[in-house]
Amino acid sequence: MALTSKWHFARVELARSYIDQINSGLSSIAIFAERRKGKTEFLVEDLAPAASKAGFRTVYINFWEQKSDPVHCIAKGVERSLEQGSKQDNQGFAYESLELLLKPKREVLLMFDEIQHLATDVKFEELIATIRTFLDSNKNRVRAVFTGSSQSRLNSIFRHQKSAFYRGASLVDFPDMDEKFIHHLLSVFKSITTTMLNETRANVIFEQFNYSPFLMVDLLQTMMREGMADFDVGLDYYVKTNNPHQQWQQLWRELKPIDQLVLTQVIGQQRPLYHDETYQLVGDLLGIDEVTRGMMQSSIKRLKDMDIVNCVARGAWEIESVEFQQFLIDEL
Repeated sequence: MALTSKWHFARVELARSYIDQINSGLSSIAIFAERRKGKTEFLVEDLAPAASKAGFRTVYINFWEQKSDPVHCIAKGVERSLEQGSKQDNQGFAYESLELLLKPKREVLLMFDEIQHLATDVKFEELIATIRTFLDSNKNRVRAVFTGSSQSRLNSIFRHQKSAFYRGASLVDFPDMDEKFIHHLLSVFKSITTTMLNETRANVIFEQFNYSPFLMVDLLQTMMREGMADFDVGLDYYVKTNNPHQQWQQLWRELKPIDQLVLTQVIGQQRPLYHDETYQLVGDLLGIDEVTRGMMQSSIKRLKDMDIVNCVARGAWEIESVEFQQFLIDEL
């Protein structure tokens, strides 16, 4: 077994539950989880084998494989599934690519990873309609699992009435890893280094990492490479050399001052966005005489377009990423 494969924690029961759901009438399901929560690894290492065992031909399509050309991503996913050289080029049609899967008389499970990317540009709307048409036309044989790391863009695809995929998939939960995952990682660490780390401390750190399996594995692999057997020493070294907040620091610096205040003083404090007292507060902090409704609307639109905030109800917004929210609390 390759060293990297040892770290994988198989989520067999979760994979089976999803298969059971799509077999019981939910022909398409959508999974939301933040980045670095293990969605892709789960699809490839857990769900695909479970689906194959259940008799499905599995097809993994990642729309981040070539962001500018999602049709190419579909063609490559089909090519990998059929295990043969594709005769199509990047100009191939999505529907024609998908139809190749129907020739063998088998049920098909399509796994569309990072589906929210199709909501980033209006030019992808036709492709969304094509995928919906293919699924509807072949619903007796084809099932689909969609994953996304942007709640707002998933909503725009599956919950917006004008979207071709409106109500085209049922949103299901993707639970965080638990203590069993930590126990597995520490067992792997011990099998490589002969050192058994403190499991209670590991679970505390995992919670601090917002239950990110990527960060936890990266920390342990860093400690292993550096010969560290103490979590406090290892965590201090890891934060200094692989600052988990670095991406959020960069994002924060790129925001306009009014956007920063909308995040920290309005949304973070659960103040009403469009209110005279809010306008006055933001204006005072910016040092300007007047803040208008239009300025607040422009700010919230920028934050939404950057996948930073998500509308949870009319006039109510929340910060999408728990990690970014924690960064704002910890460092600002």
